[in-house]
Amino acid sequence: MRPKKRYLLAHYNISGNALDAIKARYAERFGAAELEKASLKVISDKDGFLTIRCNLDCSNHLLETLTSMDSKFVTLNMSGTLKALRSRQDEIKKRFMSGNRY
Repeated sequence: MRPKKRYLLAHYNISGNALDAIKARYAERFGAAELEKASLKVISDKDGFLTIRCNLDCSNHLLETLTSMDSKFVTLNMSGTLKALRSRQDEIKKRFMSGNRY
C-alpha cells in the first residue's frame, strides 16, 4: 500500500527559497531522518502562496515547523487531495488577502 499524502496551502513572507527554509528548520527540529521520511515537495509557489505535499505521518511535524518560523509562514488550509485543496484555494486566498482569515 502506498503512503498517504497531505497537501498544505500556506502564505509566506521570506526572501529566497521557501522550501529550503522549511527543510532546514524541519531537520533542525526533528532530524534528517524525519525530513527524508516527510518527502516534502513543492506543488505550487506563486505570489507568496505555497502548496506543499508531505506524508500523512509527518503532517503534524510540518505544521509545527511552520508555526515555529515566527510568522514567516501562515498555514491556510490542509487537504488529503490536491483536487479538493485547489477547489477551495482561490476563495481562501481572497479571504486571506482581504484580512478575513477564518
